Amino acid sequence: MGERIGQILARNDISPSIPEDLMDLMRKALRMLDHLTENRKDLHNRRQLQLVESKIRRLARYHKGSGALDSDWTYKREQLRLAVN
Repeated sequence: MGERIGQILARNDISPSIPEDLMDLMRKALRMLDHLTENRKDLHNRRQLQLVESKIRRLARYHKGSGALDSDWTYKREQLRLAVN
């Protein structure tokens, strides 16, 4: 008792290749990109997308340092849809 889901998955070797918190931010960025394709003049969400992408890059740097993410992994907006699905 007291174990987190991520710890149980890692113990059984079925943990995802991208950490859950990073994947959640990537899903959020994808939703914002979909919104911005329909609403090109939405400046508020364009700024929020910049902030979310900055969080993704910072969190990726942290996970690379801790070894939870491959050292050659990079965030690319063009490949976001492939990584999330």
